Amino acid sequence: MYKQEIKTIVVKIILSIIFAAFLLVNGCASTKTGPPLSKDELRKLEEEIETLATEIYINDSVMVWKVGFNVLSIMPEGVFKKRAVIGALIIDNTEDIARFYKLLTEDGCVVIGIMDGYIADLAGIRQGDIIKEIDGKKIKGSRHVTFKAGKSSTVIVERSGTRFSFNVKPNEIPYVRIRLKQTGKINAYAKFTGIQFTTGMVHFVEDDDELAIIMGHELAHLTLKHLPKNITMAALCGALGGLTGPFAPLTTQALYAPYSRKNEREADYIGLIYAHNAGYDIEKGAILWKRFALEIPKSRSKSFLRSHPASPERILRVRKVVELIKSGKNLLEELILN
Repeated sequence: MYKQEIKTIVVKIILSIIFAAFLLVNGCASTKTGPPLSKDELRKLEEEIETLATEIYINDSVMVWKVGFNVLSIMPEGVFKKRAVIGALIIDNTEDIARFYKLLTEDGCVVIGIMDGYIADLAGIRQGDIIKEIDGKKIKGSRHVTFKAGKSSTVIVERSGTRFSFNVKPNEIPYVRIRLKQTGKINAYAKFTGIQFTTGMVHFVEDDDELAIIMGHELAHLTLKHLPKNITMAALCGALGGLTGPFAPLTTQALYAPYSRKNEREADYIGLIYAHNAGYDIEKGAILWKRFALEIPKSRSKSFLRSHPASPERILRVRKVVELIKSGKNLLEELILN
């Protein structure tokens, strides 16, 4: 009985191998899938695409960082805590980053962005440099990169296998953590931990001016402390909405939406002031919201349940703010005084 079971198992294995071989041969012989692909060709193309994807991610990250840096630099005193910086965007080294910059190692962290004419740039630090030491302390990751304002530091970097030493004297500017999320969704939002942009939003805007308008808007949410206020109001609306039984979700949304739209209007206005004072062309805001209206039809909705103002209203508000600025008003100064 035992021998019979063994024979049965062996027969099944043999039949499986024969069937697999048949499928393989039949598949390879098929001409319906077109010319055969070599493994080397496929691997080479995969590597090219990965390198291009890494380049796009780096460019997106640097674009968001530079605009955020500029807008944060003009923030009124006291609205955010300050951090000592040298004007270099430094991230953890990875296999993709190392491959893109043709680095000899995947250790440490790498400079992927430099502010033109700022401290790191003037010192001679460049994109693709691996940060090895700061003031004699070995740097294993980007979270270990810290500076003290007004205190000169010695930064050791590795470039093409050679080490270079640079002296930098950091400067303090307001700091907010700004992150980039890789997703096609067109979105940007403020959180208690900072601001998050999606790559979809970065690709939706057409230039730094439009990105600065979104950046200013999200920073305004933080300076106006909308987040904690929103939580309190949402809880209150939820409690009141709960009294309507099965209609609770709709009632809660109807109660909260007008409050949310008011906050969004405030963030639009203050955000435009921030972007303008950072040197960006806020007239581009009208173009931006028009694109939203045309490419995202629901943004045109004036429904009382909508949490944001409709795009046509936002276009008109941009034009009104531009008129005020062209009349000679210093809106940031008025904002600080009030």
